[in-house]
Amino acid sequence: MPRVERDPERGRAAAAKLKALGVKGILIKAAEQGYITQLACKMPECFCPEELGGACYFEPVSAELSDWMPTHEHFPRSKREGGHRDVDNAILAHRLCNRIDYSVSVGRPYARDLERVRKAPRKRSAATTKERRSPAACWRKRACIPRCRSRVVAGVMATVG
Repeated sequence: MPRVERDPERGRAAAAKLKALGVKGILIKAAEQGYITQLACKMPECFCPEELGGACYFEPVSAELSDWMPTHEHFPRSKREGGHRDVDNAILAHRLCNRIDYSVSVGRPYARDLERVRKAPRKRSAATTKERRSPAACWRKRACIPRCRSRVVAGVMATVG
């Protein structure tokens, strides 16, 4: 497993933001220990519309299970490959991005999920806009290096390596 650079100071700030969104459990622990240092979807392909804020946009955790709420993703070792729900095997993901990535990896249809992305609300409230960084600023800090996993590109599965 690759070594992860930890940054506990930035992680504590990320943990505070996650707690404000209503997140509990392993994501908070991973952030507090510096494994998660930024509120950004780290899936190979983030489907959150740029109009909402893209990878940096998260909605609060609620009983309705929003498509854009923060969820845990097993990475670098997937659950199917024996990965555990540990702080060093956790990345932050949108619920819908996580679902689509799983569907692609197991060959499950995901056209309805892509339709949900297409129909997602395109405007944010003024209060939400002030709380979030601009998508461009998030993208620059995201350090989006493709991982050796499958990605959806224009609706077709492609291997990134």
